[in-house]
Amino acid sequence: MVIRGGTSKGIFFKRGDLPTDESTWDSILLRAFGSPDSMQIDGIGGSHSTTSKAMIVSKSSRKDFDLDYKFAQVSVDNSVVDWGGNCGNLTFAIGAFGIESGIISSTSSISNLTLYNENTGSTIKQSLNISPDGLPNYNGDFLVHGVPGTGGPIRSQFIDPSGSITGKLFPTGSQTETIFVDAFGDLTVSILDVTTPCVFIKASDLGISCPISPKEINSDQTILSTLEYIRSVACERIGLVGSVERATIDSPGFPKVVLVDSPCDYVTPSGGHVLKTEYDIFARIMSMQKAHPAYAVTGAMCTAAAALLPKTIPNNSSSQTNSNSITIGHPKGIMKIGVNIDKNQVIHTESDRTARPIMAGNLFY
Repeated sequence: MVIRGGTSKGIFFKRGDLPTDESTWDSILLRAFGSPDSMQIDGIGGSHSTTSKAMIVSKSSRKDFDLDYKFAQVSVDNSVVDWGGNCGNLTFAIGAFGIESGIISSTSSISNLTLYNENTGSTIKQSLNISPDGLPNYNGDFLVHGVPGTGGPIRSQFIDPSGSITGKLFPTGSQTETIFVDAFGDLTVSILDVTTPCVFIKASDLGISCPISPKEINSDQTILSTLEYIRSVACERIGLVGSVERATIDSPGFPKVVLVDSPCDYVTPSGGHVLKTEYDIFARIMSMQKAHPAYAVTGAMCTAAAALLPKTIPNNSSSQTNSNSITIGHPKGIMKIGVNIDKNQVIHTESDRTARPIMAGNLFY
């Protein structure tokens, strides 16, 4: 099935429909999406990292779990499939796919599921509304900025999300550290791992003004190369690659690099006005070496947690540092992330999103 989850879109497979030899999955997915090619003309990909994703789902054999799933980030321009993390947006469609595909069934008006992400070993509690016919109810008035129209809210709570990939909340052991960049000198960054590892840098430290848009980022090769270098250094420091030079090849999707700053007024691509009083922290997140058109959910959860943890770059940029939620100002609007922190330990993060199945059928590869 092709399903939209949050502000991402991907192909959802039953694990049993793919070969048991997982070493063949990369070539199958690259062929299915039409990569490498900037238009993905010979496949089903949408020419952007947010539409070049796959989920492989199965009934869980684990006690107290309903579904297991594995996420694949398929590169658009390179013959690379990154299995190094999770996609938060598409996670919101896992329960719906499980029910729609017949992997599991639901008999109540609200389905409460426990999901297991194989990439990160994470536990996600998910709830979604069910229609009288036993299928997910996608109708509702919940608005996701970056998605046309409204839909029924789906809630996902990520349990004990710290150290999703690295095993540590602060993978290097410090709230901040220094990365030297030729054009700027020593830059202070924060590296955290909450649902996904992220490296945060204050936008103004790179001479970037608060209202910058994804289009402006993607058209500036100096910004792109600087951000990828910072991400690559962080990637090496947290042990995902052996050298800075291998980061873009071996781990292009993780960690994510995030620009943050204090709130400011700005205009969305559709002409909507976002006031600085409507949100707590300005942020722009990168996805596969390009600016995300909206915001990655796992990255949002890491951003929100970082904003509430003392002495981090996001904490220093946020207008709200003592709360159980953070509202992020992203290119398409705002999104609210709930965070439960106890004694500087992240207990869980949560958010509401919507999902919608787009098609089901046979995919030729």
